[in-house]
Amino acid sequence: MKVCRDCNVEMMEATYYGYPRFIDMDHEIDRFEIRIKTGEKKSFLGIKYDSVIKAKLKARVCPNCGKVENYIDKEDLIKE
Repeated sequence: MKVCRDCNVEMMEATYYGYPRFIDMDHEIDRFEIRIKTGEKKSFLGIKYDSVIKAKLKARVCPNCGKVENYIDKEDLIKE
């Protein structure tokens, strides 16, 4: 487990949670992801776009000071 740099207390795992804006109002949002550009280009129907690696965004929170850290798992950085 990770220790808070400010308090030296063990941080707790946390998740992001939100509500949808307009589409699919019946479902809650609990998955946030980071899109990391790989520097490569892909093409779909002749339209070029940046290739990305999608990684689930995770969080930790310090129960003492409330500091929140974002992170991703290192395994998510491996290209598929």
